Amino acid sequence: MNRDTINEIAKNTMSYRKSHLHREKGFIYYHCQRVANISLSLRRELFPDEDSMDDIIYAAAMLHDVTKGIEPHQETGAVLVKSLLKDECSPEQLEFISDIIALHNVRNHEELPFYIKLVQDADMLDHFGSMNIWTKFLGSAHSEESVWETLRFWDSGEHKQFLVKARSQLNYSRSKDIFDQKLKFEQQFHERFKLECNGEVDFS
Repeated sequence: MNRDTINEIAKNTMSYRKSHLHREKGFIYYHCQRVANISLSLRRELFPDEDSMDDIIYAAAMLHDVTKGIEPHQETGAVLVKSLLKDECSPEQLEFISDIIALHNVRNHEELPFYIKLVQDADMLDHFGSMNIWTKFLGSAHSEESVWETLRFWDSGEHKQFLVKARSQLNYSRSKDIFDQKLKFEQQFHERFKLECNGEVDFS
């Protein structure tokens, strides 16, 4: 399996379209790139002797949202990937890749193999930290929200409940540590943003 070829297939399939009206064209391609990198980083840290699945993890992560917007995308993507990668992977590899895509949103199932859980965690983690700020600003611009509406959203109990739920769906304690670091950055940005929206200056 050639990762450069997998990346090219992903790019050709996802980088020229929108999966959401309020996100930029190609968002899903770059999201999938990041998820692939995070997945392999987690694998090296958590399972340093289990590198035999790396190509499969990479390919599945690169294409896990290939049909985002064509719902249920985990099911449609699991089917499409077999066609997209039929000349690049063995039938056995295609089954593994298809299974990861089909199950990447099936959270909190202990019996799932580690390589599926890694992609699940990487997918979740990429939606927080600086990427969460970016997507919120894109969404706010699309819906013409004011900065005050954005701040109210970040302060809302609904948003805080969403964060608690998202953290609870992570499989590994290391993933939760990374999640907490990302939320700390978001909170620091939020506080600075709130201060500057009020015309205040931090003299510290």
